[in-house]
Amino acid sequence: MNKKMLSMVMAGMFAVGFGATGVQAADPTATASTTPAATTSAPAGDTTAATVEAPRKSMVLTMNEVAAIFLGKYANSAIHSIELDTDYGRFAYEVEGYTTKHTYTIKVDVITGKILKEEEDGREKNIPSKIFNPLDVIDPHKAEAIARAAVGDSAISKSWELKAEDGKVTYEVKVINNDEKVDVILNALDGTVITKSVPEKIVQEEEDDDTGWTFHL
Repeated sequence: MNKKMLSMVMAGMFAVGFGATGVQAADPTATASTTPAATTSAPAGDTTAATVEAPRKSMVLTMNEVAAIFLGKYANSAIHSIELDTDYGRFAYEVEGYTTKHTYTIKVDVITGKILKEEEDGREKNIPSKIFNPLDVIDPHKAEAIARAAVGDSAISKSWELKAEDGKVTYEVKVINNDEKVDVILNALDGTVITKSVPEKIVQEEEDDDTGWTFHL
């Protein structure tokens, strides 16, 4: 789903009573798209059109694409949080959001977009302060890069969570550096580092199944 289509979905979300929030909504008329093929005009007299291929699109769903899956599934919904879950090496997105009457949580396969798990709960209070527009935040790859730079040159990012709380939208990025884990919290709108946890030594434990050894973060 391209950015224009996602923007139209988001516009519908804010039209049902979620617009009065501390989180600014994106312009529903935005027309930017993902990476379409680009063409160039041939020189005068040249009958051979020059075509430039666009970069190959990643097989992994983007944060905006998984947001669109949630918003498309639940009519008149808004998003509270999106997390890239990497527990035990199994990658999945977990999305939580609200309608005016229910709270929904889904787990989505990062490649196929298939919904692996779905939960429904009761109505959430103070919804306007706990939702955000995915089009307003920085890309997760940029958030991870900022978090790694804040920790050290050899740091690698493990996972991230994007969440709205009290009218503020933040990324929490889990980073590993020299056998230590650090949690970095960023302003999701501009990438400013808010806090960085004290480094904690990683404890290595053996799993009961065939996954063998794993890092418990």
